[in-house]
Amino acid sequence: MERRARGNNDSFINCDKAICHKHNRSRHCHYHFREYINLRYLRYFNFFSLYRGWQIVGVSFLSLFIHGAATSYLFGVLVVPMEDDLGWSRTELVLALTIATFVTAGFGMLVGGLFDKHGARVGMTLSALLGGLSLIGLAFIGAQWQYYLLLGIGVGIARTGLENIGPRTAIANWFIRRRAAAFAWFSGGRAVFGFAMVPIFALLVEQTSWRAGWATLGVLEIVLLAPLAWIIVRRKPEDFGLLPDNAQIIPTKNSFSSDASDTEISWTRKEAIRTKSLWLVVIAFVLTGFPATGIIANMVPYFTDEGLSYSTATTAFAFYGFGAIFGRPFWGFIAGKFGVHIGMTFYGLAYGFAISFFTLASSPIALFAATWPLGLVIGGSQQLQAQAWPDYFGRKHVGSINGFTILLITPAMAAGPLIPAAVHDSIGNYIPVFTAYAITSFIAAAFFFLAKPPKK
Repeated sequence: MERRARGNNDSFINCDKAICHKHNRSRHCHYHFREYINLRYLRYFNFFSLYRGWQIVGVSFLSLFIHGAATSYLFGVLVVPMEDDLGWSRTELVLALTIATFVTAGFGMLVGGLFDKHGARVGMTLSALLGGLSLIGLAFIGAQWQYYLLLGIGVGIARTGLENIGPRTAIANWFIRRRAAAFAWFSGGRAVFGFAMVPIFALLVEQTSWRAGWATLGVLEIVLLAPLAWIIVRRKPEDFGLLPDNAQIIPTKNSFSSDASDTEISWTRKEAIRTKSLWLVVIAFVLTGFPATGIIANMVPYFTDEGLSYSTATTAFAFYGFGAIFGRPFWGFIAGKFGVHIGMTFYGLAYGFAISFFTLASSPIALFAATWPLGLVIGGSQQLQAQAWPDYFGRKHVGSINGFTILLITPAMAAGPLIPAAVHDSIGNYIPVFTAYAITSFIAAAFFFLAKPPKK
């Protein structure tokens, strides 16, 4: 094993050749060189002294903050100005999100096993570059085919590595006991954008144009997210002689043991598919997938239809994001305290009530009041879906299981934004669809309750 003495810099040179020969580019092996730089130059910058797993959570948070916002909060801010400027219908604009969701699912099914085998580093880096270029390209579109190519296909492919399989696989590999907290922090990226950046991007759009919004986000993705993904993200802690959750190896008389309860039974994708629990959870997430994507994409247009000005509507949208920020630690606590099974059941019930309250709101003040609890509840969507599969089936094959389940959940998430837009273009309001979404959430709660963790 490696020699690691904090007070002696020589310990960063005299490490085992079996480890260092893989990193022949410098005098230090990769692991010890990083530790040396941290101690000598970055000792006061806490992020780089954290356990690598938490650094990966930070990058994953940033991936949702930047790329995850493109097809959720930023789209909600830009859809009305794009509709006015380009003359396209709301259905034609929202259709790109449907295409992106199908592309994400299909591509995820193909590459899920690669993320299990090789880790998320390369996939997240390439996805950030592709996603950034696609978002910048959206600033120059003039035809619908360009719009669907860039937002539907380009951004859709990048979502696999930046929102779904990439960060979920990486975090599941680096955490077991603290997995709920790790996923809670990761899933908060999109919500923080909603609260902190929606007013800023709304002002940017009012002062310039919707094209500046796409370009700004794309530049951030290339300049900030891609380098950090390459520098920080790694496959699993065992590759560095570490354990999940940064657990310590305790020597015993005849062997080594861990101070963490980090042993878990792993299921292959084929074994997981044979369980009733997987299908019940998938059906439940299908039912909650409709409102999860449908309401957020149509919220600002819904507010403007209800008589709110554009600036007031984006402020209410930010208030929704504020609720979603609190939703991450709330659902992380619920899943950590009572287990993901109870957390998902409670989530389905709460979702139904929150959508009902939102739909029944009949005044601007009531709409503002209804956005916060709706955001609080929807904050559990990314958190619980990401945590369910490693908690139910282990971390070894979580990438391939994620890829398979995303493919099944995709039709609901893809149709979620499109159905309200189509109904609005047909009858002039969203109420029937939102009412149906509340009903599907209550039904989902029953399926979550029946989907008890499988036993092998």
